[in-house]
Amino acid sequence: MPSKTQSIIVGALVYVVLGLLIQFLFIGTTLGGVLGCLVLLSAGLIAVWHYTSTHSVTIAGGQGAGMGALAGFAGAIIGGLLGYLLISLGVMDDPMEAALAQMESQGLSDEQIEQGMAMAERFSNPVISMVIGSALGAILGAISGAVGALIFKKGGDEDEVVA
Repeated sequence: MPSKTQSIIVGALVYVVLGLLIQFLFIGTTLGGVLGCLVLLSAGLIAVWHYTSTHSVTIAGGQGAGMGALAGFAGAIIGGLLGYLLISLGVMDDPMEAALAQMESQGLSDEQIEQGMAMAERFSNPVISMVIGSALGAILGAISGAVGALIFKKGGDEDEVVA
């Protein structure tokens, strides 16, 4: 059976590039959050699509889930590290500043803003963000990878699924 590594890397890199682009363009907006979730779901789909298209095979849902989990996990780690680096270098806006600006633009009271910023600070630690991000990446990547295995079948009967 052909190696899945290249396809997992492709899925992870597409997730990283699109995720950073969306974060750069839409940080602190509802649209950015929605697009970010869609991009996260793309990791598994892209990995499975690439593998099944490159090798003209159909894979089982469990294999798709495994590929998606790895692509989502790797993409979250790589994207988290790159995002942290770009924020540290001043290339991208600080998410805490974006959260404050969004709360102020919504007309929240000072007390509500203070509560919102306290909540945001709990998740602003890079280590906590990486743990949460990688867990979500693996879970959502597994779901989208399993769905991708159902969508991207390459002919043949179910009996011909690559094990």
